[in-house]
Amino acid sequence: MRVIRSFAPLGVLLAWAVVLSSCQGMKVSAYDQAAHQNAIALRTETLAVMAMSSEPFATHKDAVAGVNAKIEAAYQVAAATPGNELVAREWQILKDPDRDLYGGFVKRWETSGKLSSAFRENFTAQVGEAFDMIICLEAAKKSGGQCAPAGGA
Repeated sequence: MRVIRSFAPLGVLLAWAVVLSSCQGMKVSAYDQAAHQNAIALRTETLAVMAMSSEPFATHKDAVAGVNAKIEAAYQVAAATPGNELVAREWQILKDPDRDLYGGFVKRWETSGKLSSAFRENFTAQVGEAFDMIICLEAAKKSGGQCAPAGGA
């Protein structure tokens, strides 16, 4: 007679190990006042640069490059911080030139030369809301609460 061994307890232990290790990735990084303040300041600076899009892109190329560099730096810091994956993802989406936020706006401005006020207003509202979400996520770390930005997103 052949003995069939059951490895069910080992399988259950492995499953729990996977669940527990994935929960560790859910930890949120500590509140970083500098990151929070940076997001607030960068929101203002970004929207100010976007307001210049009724003028030729070439005229404001250096200002755009400066904002791009600051957004990239904020993304890199967020991405390098353990437990900060959600904030890093928000920065990544914001800067992506193939999305309909800041990166896409800049790409369109550069290819079009100038942008209409209607286009600018629509994008400015969306980019403002994206920054509000990043700011809210940073603030929620301090309060230990949930993120509910003022815009209701």
